[in-house]
Amino acid sequence: MWALGLALLAVATAAWAIPPVYVGEVHEYYQDGQHVGWAQRDCKGRLTSGGIATEDVQISYLVCPFS
Repeated sequence: MWALGLALLAVATAAWAIPPVYVGEVHEYYQDGQHVGWAQRDCKGRLTSGGIATEDVQISYLVCPFS
């Protein structure tokens, strides 16, 4: 039970590190001109990310079909 609590805390902390990414957005993070990370929330609202998040961010948008 204790390990489950620590695992949930780790997930919550990692999610807190990513600035808000809204449905259909792709964030690409840069540091000193180098691409260092990304985060994307797809058209169904699923968040995926990799690398590190920085203040230098470029945002692009997916083309999501409306239902």
